[in-house]
Amino acid sequence: MAEFVQKKIEDMRPVLEQMKNLKLFTDHEIRGITKKWRDHEYKLQRHTKSKEDYLRYIQYQMDLMKLVKQRREKCGITKKKTDIDFTIANKINHLYKEAIMKFQDDLRFWIAYMTFCKHVKFHKCVSRMLGRMLAVHQDKPKCWHIAARWEIEENNQNYLNAKSFLLRGLHFHPNSQLLYSDMFKFELEEYERAMEKKKKSEPEPTVSNDKKNSEMPKELAKAVIVYQQAFKKVRDVKFIIDLLNISQEYENTEKLQNKIVSDVVIEYPYEPLMWDTMAHRELKGLVQPTIGNEETSMEVDTEPTSLRDRINNCYEVYQAAVKKIKTVEMWSLFIDCMLEINQDMDTLPNFKRKLLKNALLQGHQAKKLKEKYYLNWIDMLINTNQVNQDNNAQSKLYEVLCWATEALPESESLWHARLHHLLSTDQEELANETFNKAVEILGKNSLSLWQLKLLHVQAKNPENLETFFQRALKCEAAISNHIKPIYIEWIVLTKDIIVARRAYDTLCLHPPPCLELHKKMVTLELLQPEFSLQNARKPHEMMILQFGKESTDVWMEFITFELKHGEPSRVGTLYNRAITTLKPSMADNFITEYSLIKANPESLGGMPL
Repeated sequence: MAEFVQKKIEDMRPVLEQMKNLKLFTDHEIRGITKKWRDHEYKLQRHTKSKEDYLRYIQYQMDLMKLVKQRREKCGITKKKTDIDFTIANKINHLYKEAIMKFQDDLRFWIAYMTFCKHVKFHKCVSRMLGRMLAVHQDKPKCWHIAARWEIEENNQNYLNAKSFLLRGLHFHPNSQLLYSDMFKFELEEYERAMEKKKKSEPEPTVSNDKKNSEMPKELAKAVIVYQQAFKKVRDVKFIIDLLNISQEYENTEKLQNKIVSDVVIEYPYEPLMWDTMAHRELKGLVQPTIGNEETSMEVDTEPTSLRDRINNCYEVYQAAVKKIKTVEMWSLFIDCMLEINQDMDTLPNFKRKLLKNALLQGHQAKKLKEKYYLNWIDMLINTNQVNQDNNAQSKLYEVLCWATEALPESESLWHARLHHLLSTDQEELANETFNKAVEILGKNSLSLWQLKLLHVQAKNPENLETFFQRALKCEAAISNHIKPIYIEWIVLTKDIIVARRAYDTLCLHPPPCLELHKKMVTLELLQPEFSLQNARKPHEMMILQFGKESTDVWMEFITFELKHGEPSRVGTLYNRAITTLKPSMADNFITEYSLIKANPESLGGMPL
């Protein structure tokens, strides 16, 4: 083993000497590099080699090559590049090949090797190994894709080899969407190159318009064949639409696009994505067969249309779609498109807004609107109200708010919007009725409504706050625990600390326990002009009683309190209580937290532990 390692080190000795002579590295650094190489070589000479051994050695050599480049740039040295840089790159190349031979099943080595070869411009090495990779990994469509892209992008645009890889890949994977997409793009690029060549070599032939409209260019025939095979083998509307979108990227492919559109419309009449695609094509003004409710006509309208016509055509397609496919998904695609159109209000604002309102109204009547679309509708009407400020607009807004909560009674956001509208327009009686109805339906999910109602009562009817708080405290935990600390603070501000202490004594025992209530009470006690240690300590005792088994924070807060405001001599007792009370796993965390504070008492204002 030692002889083999020494032989490999000796083979690299000239590189080390060159780096030393050029002063790229010091003598100490050269010795370090030699030691690293020797350690890695010994690992590769072991009977059992691991992937990590190769990866670490390769990474070390790549880091070294990068460092050599940096030193050259820094010192302005350009000599001996072939002797040093190429030799290190060649060593990495050899390591990759060796690793690939030993771990052929790991595709990561093959991909990493290709990336390395691209970086150091060893393109021929990749071209030679592609066949071996495909022989081992022919069951992976991705490999055929990678091989074809390499030939086109890195190997001087070798279209012949690329096409060969794609055809062989499709032979092994006749249902591969990835390979069909690649092959389709390949043939469209071939078509584009052929048309460019034809345009340069011969003048535009005089052909009648009828013939132009009816004939498919012969140069496009191969792309059509690929599409037909893909359509036949892959029964997936999304994939076929992806091919349609690909064809749109190339010029003079309208005939092909029309064929794809016709096939999709006939084959997938109940797919929402198909209708959505057709509507967007209308919006873009793309030429396509006319879509009817029952059948598809292949008559093509080639006349350019105005923006208004395009938007209207798009709208009509969706109208046909929602009549045929009565699903939430179809309606969502419809509304999303109308909202997208309404993003730009510089042109045809009234027309766009009218179509959106019609779509929302129809979606509501069909009971297919999601919560977010009701919220969009409400926001639109609110903005309209801010501009117009008339009774009809207010009435329409409230009508939609009622429709929304009736359609989706479990939506907290919609109830919140409805209540907010009533409160902001001073409809107190109706607001109270709505609030009561909403909290009954939503239960524990009505917190935002309670918060909104609290703000309103504080601002408009502060004399009713006590009644409001008492009602809220009887609700589910999500509501009552949010209200408890707010209630205690209100008592201190409007009455006094003595009344608050009595209320706290009751609330702290009212299930479920509320950590924020105890924290708030501690804060309020510390703010009192006449500080009471006994009363300020009580909430801490309640915290560790109710939460001390599973929370280290409550113990640390109690210790911090005693150090800053109470009796530091009690800290030891608290520490022992915490250790015995906390669950074992939590006790370990507590010991760590306590040790950190003990080591850094300055964080507590310099109080010693």
